[in-house]
Amino acid sequence: MVKASMVLASFPMTLDTAENLGQMLDLLAQCDAHEVVIFPEGSLSGYSDDMAFLMEVNLSQVNAGLDRLHRLALEKHLHVFAGAIRQDDQGWRNQAHYLSPTGQRAVYNQANLATHERGHLVPGESLPAIDVALPGGTLRVGVQLCREIRFPEQWRALSDTGVKLFIYMTHAINDEPHQPVWRSHLISRAAEHQRWVAAVNVAHRAQTCPSLVIDPTGLVMREAVSETAGLLRTEIDTSAVSNWYLNQRRTDLTRALSREE
Repeated sequence: MVKASMVLASFPMTLDTAENLGQMLDLLAQCDAHEVVIFPEGSLSGYSDDMAFLMEVNLSQVNAGLDRLHRLALEKHLHVFAGAIRQDDQGWRNQAHYLSPTGQRAVYNQANLATHERGHLVPGESLPAIDVALPGGTLRVGVQLCREIRFPEQWRALSDTGVKLFIYMTHAINDEPHQPVWRSHLISRAAEHQRWVAAVNVAHRAQTCPSLVIDPTGLVMREAVSETAGLLRTEIDTSAVSNWYLNQRRTDLTRALSREE
């Protein structure tokens, strides 16, 4: 059993890395030691559905920003999950960065890209689990980004590796009528896998997805829809995590169907 204080850190994101970094540092200054702080998708670099924005991303600023965030994580003993669009030797990636108070870093490259991202971003090729070392024990985390909300098989695979908490980071705006749909997807991901879900979206007047924390039974513990910067705190307890439903899967039937295909 591990207990953890989760902090959803949302703010009005821009395409100015320096401005985003300033807002992130301000929010981190309000956090306490050993908290797990989660920012939205693309939080540092900025993000837009118009992929022409990649031409404006200053990679050196993004890299320096990640280093600055990590120094603060080290100083304040924080576990920080930050989003960044960033280029590596294969191309541009949509990434989630874990910055730990022990110096550890981990990166998740979004595996299932949105249609408008394909041809512009390079997809990841793995679904890594991240071990977060807290004072009370190690919390195994799985990260998913934006459209990966619609692919429960990825969440299932992460559950099978022992993940107890799903961190979901998104930049989903300007489609407010579908907010109940996205909310329902997240509740399903929590309940069907009996895992905690901590989801954070960018602060915006028209959010497609709320920021929320859901317990392993599918109950929403905290929720916010806001266009202003702020923190949403919840304590989670992994003793509520279970494999009760996962262990009842009819794998004999699913294997048979796979063979038929």
